[in-house]
Amino acid sequence: MSESMGLTERTLDNVTCRDKIRLKRYEAAIVLAIAGLYFFSFIQRVGIPGAIFNDLQSEMNLDAMVVTRLGAIYMLIYAVMQPFAGLLADRFGGIRIVLTSGLLLVIGATLFPFSHSIAGLYSSRTLVGLGSCAMFLCMFKEAHHSFSGKHFTVIVGFLSLIGYCGGLAGTRPFRMLSDIEGWRNACLGIAAGTAVLLGMTWWLSRKVDRSIPRQMAGNALSNTVAVLTNRRNYPVMLTFSFSASVSLCLQMTIGQKFIEDFCAITALEASGITFTMMLFTMAALPVCGIVCKVFHNRRNPFLIFVAVAAVAGIVMILIGIYFKMPSWFFLCAFIPPALGSGCTPVILSMMKEHNRPNAVATSVGLLNAAAYVMIALTSQVTGMVLDWFDNQVLITAKSKIYPPAAYVVLFSILLTISLIALVSSFFSRETYGRSQRESEAQIDLIKVNPEGKTLCGEV
Repeated sequence: MSESMGLTERTLDNVTCRDKIRLKRYEAAIVLAIAGLYFFSFIQRVGIPGAIFNDLQSEMNLDAMVVTRLGAIYMLIYAVMQPFAGLLADRFGGIRIVLTSGLLLVIGATLFPFSHSIAGLYSSRTLVGLGSCAMFLCMFKEAHHSFSGKHFTVIVGFLSLIGYCGGLAGTRPFRMLSDIEGWRNACLGIAAGTAVLLGMTWWLSRKVDRSIPRQMAGNALSNTVAVLTNRRNYPVMLTFSFSASVSLCLQMTIGQKFIEDFCAITALEASGITFTMMLFTMAALPVCGIVCKVFHNRRNPFLIFVAVAAVAGIVMILIGIYFKMPSWFFLCAFIPPALGSGCTPVILSMMKEHNRPNAVATSVGLLNAAAYVMIALTSQVTGMVLDWFDNQVLITAKSKIYPPAAYVVLFSILLTISLIALVSSFFSRETYGRSQRESEAQIDLIKVNPEGKTLCGEV
């Protein structure tokens, strides 16, 4: 009798173990599927208007500010919705939110190539922004749910790498596809791919249970207030948002257009430079996570590096304009900001560690909101500065070529933004990979045992 009972218990244990393994596989598949949706949202972010700037401007006879506003609308909607997306992800889980936002992304991406008016372009980009705003946060939330631990930064770096592949696809590959099929058909193909992956994500979501106990969800208002009143967050938010606005302005809005105008090369050749810039960002994503772990999970050096990289890149661009350097020099100038963008997983982990465990998506959402507000403002300023020099524009059959003076003014503004980020970075507090609660407990333990080791080691 006892032997049969023992056999039954072992059988139940084996079944439970198999179920757990199966569930873990489905969870991993869902995180990868959300990363895939993040991939497609990144194409929308980088490819429009950057890769098709001249196509939009010449086909629809648009001013520079109208075209750059396509990027600004996306960024502004993305920024405004980040806190709400974070709160919803913390409350209802990432899967539920990503299915809803993914549907909006598919609708907006489908309508954009069928738009023949400014109102249509702006409306469809609004839907794309609403649909894209939750992708990264939901991916971050689900990764935290399934894989939170000492390897979390490395995992987030890998998942971010998948998303940044979309940014890579939004440069030269998207430009090549637009040259072959036309920009409208290229955008429609991207929308179709997004729809297929969203359907796969919905199918996978039926395989797991994501019911969240109310006591674990946290209070939305208290989480938001706690993040906004936490002074440790301010240097991180300021440095990251200002530096990101510079890097993404080069990548998404004006980098390719500047290279085309100043170096007098084709759109396809210029897209190769932004393509290479994205390659460096992708290479830095996994490397930064590993390097951070090697150096005892120190975060501050990476935050400072992000700001230094932005300053270095803009200074090199201004030097290149002054000495009329060729396109390869500007490629070198684009590399430091690209490497700084690759430190994003470390900065996001730092933000997470400064705040409550049940406010993971909320804190990251507010950080992203600050960043994308700055990116939207930078995009608007870019268009405004170029339009100041409209009377000096050289109009050709395919594009409007802006004078070097316009770019000197623009990059001087970006340099000022980068310098503010650099000063702010020196006021950040180190976390050593520990959450706020763990750090406070460790500090209390050190006070009790002053002969113990520092936060890098064991007390």
